Amino acid sequence: MGSLLFLLAGTLVVTGGILWFGSSFLIQPQRRPLEARHYELLEGPEEFGLSLESHTVVTSDGTRLDTLLATRSLTPGKATRTRGMTERLRNQGFISHSTPRGTLVLLHGRGGIKENLLYVAQRFVAADFRCIVYDARAHGKSTGAYCTFGKREVQDLEAVLSYYRDRLGERDERIGPVGAFGNSLGAAVVLQSLENFSSDSPRIEAAVAVAPFASLPEIVVNAGQKKIHRHLPPELIHASMHLGGWRAGFRPFSISPLASTARSRTPLFLTHGRLDGVIPIQHSHQIRDASQASPLVWREVPDGYHSNVLATGGDDLYEEMLLFYLENLGAPSGKNRRAETSFHQASLYGVAMR
Repeated sequence: MGSLLFLLAGTLVVTGGILWFGSSFLIQPQRRPLEARHYELLEGPEEFGLSLESHTVVTSDGTRLDTLLATRSLTPGKATRTRGMTERLRNQGFISHSTPRGTLVLLHGRGGIKENLLYVAQRFVAADFRCIVYDARAHGKSTGAYCTFGKREVQDLEAVLSYYRDRLGERDERIGPVGAFGNSLGAAVVLQSLENFSSDSPRIEAAVAVAPFASLPEIVVNAGQKKIHRHLPPELIHASMHLGGWRAGFRPFSISPLASTARSRTPLFLTHGRLDGVIPIQHSHQIRDASQASPLVWREVPDGYHSNVLATGGDDLYEEMLLFYLENLGAPSGKNRRAETSFHQASLYGVAMR
């Protein structure tokens, strides 16, 4: 009898350890340090076409979000990506503004950092958008113990936009039309924000989602079986999710960018790599098919994996995204008919638009 009780106790301890480890993996992403390329950009942003300002945004629960405001540098150096995209847009008939035409907020993926998004911002400032990048809670230099996959992150996004609206207002600047860009987890947060924002925050008027997940449980099961064992029972992973949700104060099984997108008509540009093994492209197919967005642009990257969709799509993809923002965040006065035609042709390149 004693041996049986000992065995039972041991089994409970091992199972409890697995559940705790699994829940920690879910809600506590490893914080990634800066790389040499990040330091190079931060030490000389003008060489990358950027002017940077650092700000800290404090959320309603006291989390401190480390943010950067990026605008086109007035004294750019080499700035290869910014200059190249500027020329592409000029060929489409767009004329540069002396002041920002609007604001784009950029959200990174799980385990990412805001500095990665500065390489995206290099292209986006070419269209005279100011760009806000920030470390999500429990990531980078921001505080916060847990990632909640949208439960608190949507409120954080609201707080960031409200902060910058007020801060810019103090300088007699308008935040202008607001667009959102998200990658992976960041894309899932953006999609959830389209229906969940309060009336006090600037409204997102156009969104780009790169490799989002449709619902949380499927990708967590997929990740658990790939990282631990392919025959790991889904029920055990689900139990870890429930434990993680209890620890972090959210309900993992209620996290559904798919449901949020199905209730929003906000213009949406959706792109995904066909070879993505982390978040399979079927997730974006589900979101695309359920979306009520108008317009909805779908762009599949045939050779893209999860981590290289933007690199594989290259400047062609960036140009399509920028034309989408320009079309849906208010066309600039310098836009001509040729640019309008080119936008629709670009949007229909191997994809569907409605």
